[in-house]
Amino acid sequence: MWMWFAGLSALPIAAAVSLHFTIPLMVIILAIIFLGERPGPNRLIPTFIGFIGILVILRPGTLPLNHSALLVLGSALSYGGVAILTRSLGTTDHPNTTTFYYQFMVCSFSAFAMVIGWLIATYLPNANFQIFSFLWITPNLKDIPALLLLAISGTLAPYCLVRALVHAEATFIEPIEYLRLPISAGIAWLIFEQTTDGWTWVGATIIAASTLYMTRSEAKLATR
Repeated sequence: MWMWFAGLSALPIAAAVSLHFTIPLMVIILAIIFLGERPGPNRLIPTFIGFIGILVILRPGTLPLNHSALLVLGSALSYGGVAILTRSLGTTDHPNTTTFYYQFMVCSFSAFAMVIGWLIATYLPNANFQIFSFLWITPNLKDIPALLLLAISGTLAPYCLVRALVHAEATFIEPIEYLRLPISAGIAWLIFEQTTDGWTWVGATIIAASTLYMTRSEAKLATR
C-alpha cells in the first residue's frame, strides 16, 4: 500500500492504475507456483486479452520506467501476494478474521510510517527525503471526510475480496480487477469532470469484454 501511494503521488492516475493492472498476471504466476492452481484457457486467454487492453491504454514507449513506475509494479506484486495468502487462509479462517488481521496490520505499519514521517519532518526539516515520500503534511478539518471515506472503502474492499477468494480461485477473481479502470474513469468524469482520450476507452472496452467473456465461461462450466 505504501508503494502504491508513493507511486501514485508521482505518476498520472491513469498510468498508475494501468500499471497496477499487472496484478492478475502476477496472481496467475504466483497461484500456479504456490497454490498449485492450473488455470485453463477460459481464464488464461481473457486475462492476456485484458492485458492487451492495458497496453492499448499505455501505448508502450509513452511511459518512462522510472522509480515511481517501479514502485507501482512493486505494489502490484505485493497485492498479488496478498491474494495468494488470502486464498490460502480462506480454507482455515473465517473471512471476518482474515479481514480484521489484514486491517490491523495495515494500521500498524501505516502508524509506524506516519511516526517516521513526523519525526523526520520535525527533527530533520532540511533533509531531502521526498523521494521516499517522507514529506509530512498535517491533515486539516477539510480532509476528514475524504479520510473517513478512504477508511470505509479501504475496509470494505478487502472484506469483499476475502469473501470472494473463499468461494473462487484466485486466477478467476483477480482478472475481474480489470473492471476497475472503466469504473474509475466513469467516476472521475462524473465527479471531477476529468476526461480521457479515445485510446483509454478502446482499452477499457477490450478489458470489459475479456472479463465478461471469462465470467460467462465460468458460469457455464459451473452449471455442467
